[in-house]
Amino acid sequence: MHSRGLWGLSGSISLSRELGGLVLYLAGEVDPAVVWEFEARYGTPVPVDAIDAGAVTFICAHGVTLMVAWAQVSAAAGHRAVLRRSAPLVDRVLRLTGLDEELPREACASA
Repeated sequence: MHSRGLWGLSGSISLSRELGGLVLYLAGEVDPAVVWEFEARYGTPVPVDAIDAGAVTFICAHGVTLMVAWAQVSAAAGHRAVLRRSAPLVDRVLRLTGLDEELPREACASA
Protein backbone atom coordinates (compact mmCIF):
# COMPACT_ATOMS: atom_id res chain seq x y z
CA MET A 1 0.00 0.00 0.00
CA HIS A 2 1.55 3.27 -1.16
CA SER A 3 0.55 6.63 0.19
CA ARG A 4 1.44 10.17 -0.71
CA GLY A 5 1.72 11.03 2.99
CA LEU A 6 1.44 14.42 4.65
CA TRP A 7 4.06 16.08 2.45
CA GLY A 8 3.15 14.43 -0.84
CA LEU A 9 6.05 11.97 -0.60
CA SER A 10 5.63 8.31 -1.37
CA GLY A 11 5.96 5.72 1.34
CA SER A 12 4.50 2.33 2.16
CA ILE A 13 4.04 -0.24 4.87
CA SER A 14 2.81 -3.71 3.97
CA LEU A 15 2.59 -7.28 5.17
CA SER A 16 3.73 -10.19 3.04
CA ARG A 17 3.43 -13.90 3.74
CA GLU A 18 6.67 -15.55 2.61
CA LEU A 19 8.27 -18.97 2.94
CA GLY A 20 9.87 -17.96 6.26
CA GLY A 21 6.66 -16.45 7.65
CA LEU A 22 4.99 -13.06 7.85
CA VAL A 23 7.15 -10.01 7.00
CA LEU A 24 6.42 -6.36 7.79
CA TYR A 25 7.85 -4.18 4.98
CA LEU A 26 8.49 -0.45 5.29
CA ALA A 27 9.71 1.59 2.30
CA GLY A 28 10.17 5.15 1.12
CA GLU A 29 9.06 8.13 3.20
CA VAL A 30 7.34 6.60 6.26
CA ASP A 31 5.55 9.62 7.69
CA PRO A 32 2.54 9.75 10.06
CA ALA A 33 -0.02 9.54 7.23
CA VAL A 34 1.58 6.35 5.90
CA VAL A 35 1.54 4.83 9.40
CA TRP A 36 -2.08 5.84 10.04
CA GLU A 37 -3.19 4.42 6.69
CA PHE A 38 -1.49 1.10 7.48
CA GLU A 39 -2.98 0.98 10.99
CA ALA A 40 -6.46 1.76 9.65
CA ARG A 41 -6.17 -1.13 7.22
CA TYR A 42 -4.52 -3.77 9.46
CA GLY A 43 -5.53 -2.74 12.98
CA THR A 44 -3.60 -3.98 15.95
CA PRO A 45 -0.19 -5.65 15.52
CA VAL A 46 0.10 -9.40 15.02
CA PRO A 47 3.24 -11.51 15.38
CA VAL A 48 5.63 -11.27 12.43
CA ASP A 49 8.76 -13.24 11.71
CA ALA A 50 10.75 -10.40 10.18
CA ILE A 51 10.76 -6.67 9.63
CA ASP A 52 12.35 -5.25 6.50
CA ALA A 53 13.16 -1.53 6.50
CA GLY A 54 15.93 -1.64 3.92
CA ALA A 55 14.15 0.67 1.47
CA VAL A 56 13.22 3.39 3.99
CA THR A 57 14.38 6.89 3.04
CA PHE A 58 12.68 8.69 5.96
CA ILE A 59 10.98 7.43 9.11
CA CYS A 60 9.02 9.44 11.65
CA ALA A 61 8.58 8.60 15.32
CA HIS A 62 5.24 6.94 14.53
CA GLY A 63 7.00 4.62 12.08
CA VAL A 64 9.62 3.63 14.65
CA THR A 65 6.87 3.06 17.23
CA LEU A 66 5.02 0.84 14.76
CA MET A 67 8.13 -1.28 14.11
CA VAL A 68 8.76 -1.74 17.82
CA ALA A 69 5.10 -2.50 18.59
CA TRP A 70 5.01 -5.28 16.00
CA ALA A 71 8.32 -6.65 17.31
CA GLN A 72 7.01 -6.63 20.90
CA VAL A 73 3.82 -8.49 19.92
CA SER A 74 5.99 -11.10 18.21
CA ALA A 75 8.18 -11.49 21.31
CA ALA A 76 5.09 -11.82 23.53
CA ALA A 77 3.87 -14.61 21.22
CA GLY A 78 7.06 -16.56 21.85
CA HIS A 79 9.37 -15.57 19.02
CA ARG A 80 11.29 -12.40 18.32
CA ALA A 81 10.87 -10.73 14.95
CA VAL A 82 14.25 -10.18 13.33
CA LEU A 83 15.28 -7.05 11.49
CA ARG A 84 16.01 -8.49 8.07
CA ARG A 85 17.30 -5.31 6.44
CA SER A 86 17.38 -1.68 7.46
CA ALA A 87 18.51 1.57 5.93
CA PRO A 88 21.40 3.37 7.69
CA LEU A 89 19.05 6.10 8.92
CA VAL A 90 16.80 3.48 10.53
CA ASP A 91 19.83 1.92 12.23
CA ARG A 92 20.86 5.33 13.53
CA VAL A 93 17.39 6.13 14.92
CA LEU A 94 17.14 2.73 16.61
CA ARG A 95 20.59 3.14 18.19
CA LEU A 96 19.95 6.72 19.37
CA THR A 97 16.65 5.75 20.96
CA GLY A 98 18.00 2.55 22.49
CA LEU A 99 15.42 0.53 20.56
CA ASP A 100 17.99 -1.52 18.67
CA GLU A 101 17.71 -4.13 21.45
CA GLU A 102 14.02 -4.59 20.58
CA LEU A 103 14.86 -5.58 17.00
CA PRO A 104 17.60 -8.21 16.75
CA ARG A 105 19.29 -8.50 13.36
CA GLU A 106 18.82 -11.49 11.15
CA ALA A 107 22.05 -13.54 11.22
CA CYS A 108 22.76 -13.15 7.49
CA ALA A 109 21.18 -9.69 7.04
CA SER A 110 22.78 -6.99 4.96
CA ALA A 111 21.72 -3.35 4.96
